[in-house]
Amino acid sequence: MRAKPTGSQYRNLTARGGVIYYQRHVGGKRIRFSCKTNDWKEAAAVARLYEECKNIGKTPFAIVEVPRFDEFAKRYLEEDTSHLTATTRSDRDSYLREDGPLVGFFGARRLDEIGVPDLRAWWNQEVTSAKRSVRTGRCYLNVLSSVLGYACDLELIERSPVPAFRETLRRRSRTKQARADAVGGSNVKPIERAGEIAALLEAAEEEGRRPHMLVLLCLDAGLRLGEALGLRWSAIEWGDDGDANRALRIEENRPRGGAPTAPKSGRARRVALSRRLRWALLELYQEQGGVPSDHVLGDMDDGAFRKRPWRRILKRAEIGHRALKDLRDTFASQLLSARASSSDT
Repeated sequence: MRAKPTGSQYRNLTARGGVIYYQRHVGGKRIRFSCKTNDWKEAAAVARLYEECKNIGKTPFAIVEVPRFDEFAKRYLEEDTSHLTATTRSDRDSYLREDGPLVGFFGARRLDEIGVPDLRAWWNQEVTSAKRSVRTGRCYLNVLSSVLGYACDLELIERSPVPAFRETLRRRSRTKQARADAVGGSNVKPIERAGEIAALLEAAEEEGRRPHMLVLLCLDAGLRLGEALGLRWSAIEWGDDGDANRALRIEENRPRGGAPTAPKSGRARRVALSRRLRWALLELYQEQGGVPSDHVLGDMDDGAFRKRPWRRILKRAEIGHRALKDLRDTFASQLLSARASSSDT
């Protein structure tokens, strides 16, 4: 027997023992009978004929019209995103914008008309043909799953086609190229040449004290950008130049320079404070007359930093395009190399 198709006409049908049954509660009474077939279309026709004869689905029984995807996407954003963090809600707004790959493709379709073939066509057009990465495509797919999952919660559709489509993607991923693309760490791009790191730090220092400090916090302490923006002077355990216990307490995260939240992991942590970073922090603290409760980087805006100072730093350093995340990857790479070297001695 074929798997149950998607669509409102199959909502009250279930398969059992190779036979399709009709089952529905009407007026507090349970109605159940065999459609005496294993063909879903035939069973749907039997169910429709029965409901017409019994006036089920007509007045006084309310008929709920299944909304279009673009209409329901707005409802989802209004009703089912309050539990998400501010940055995630902002991302959902972006993913579900009117001219985006999801609403642009599915917008005019009713929710119950979206099936696995439609998801396959969407993936081919908006991910493969548009040359978006598989990772980006899966991010969009996760958002689509959330929208359709909320529709299931409201019983507007019986089930989401996303899980079945994910199985299709898993089958596709069994190719040699797909396995290569899926190798863990493919998005990790540390700066490996010491000369390039030196050029980057010199260029950052020319850009100004705070831009230089931001680069150092990411490079020498492996902080995420939001963690660097959320660092307060009171979270620095200065020690002295020879104190191995000096550290930074990572207690806040300011994603995109917004309101402080907990670190991404949900837990505070301590990070070793290098001599170079300690001296740079100390110079900035003395220069500003820092207040313990103040943020080290003040009200720096990460978006503005990426668009202007960071681009100027990269151009001045002549090391090509680099993402800020590459600094954290560089820290991790150097840490692993240091551990490997110490274990060899």
